[in-house]
Amino acid sequence: MPSRLTALAAGRVVLCDRYDDSTLAYQGHGRRLGVPDLLSISTWALAGRLPDLVVFIEVPTDVLNQRLAKRNLDRFEREGAEFFARINDGFHELMAADPARWIVIDGTAPKDDVEADI
Repeated sequence: MPSRLTALAAGRVVLCDRYDDSTLAYQGHGRRLGVPDLLSISTWALAGRLPDLVVFIEVPTDVLNQRLAKRNLDRFEREGAEFFARINDGFHELMAADPARWIVIDGTAPKDDVEADI
């Protein structure tokens, strides 16, 4: 199986589930670990490679809480509302800083519709 770098060099499309923007939102904003420091580390580690497109599936907090109530939660999902508010604010800040890279999808739609929108 080719590496991401080999695939990129060959001009192939590479899909990732959560990349540096998630790190900045979850760790930088959510955990308050310092966005500038994390950005510096990410920029170095990724050699400045950023996704051409980021898909953000937006779900209102009340809908998200209803969905989470139906499942076993991982350590992130057990965090409080303030943590998730900081993450959401972080994602929106990242979108505002580079809007051409982002598309926002309505995550309240049925799964098939969300998939079709993506």
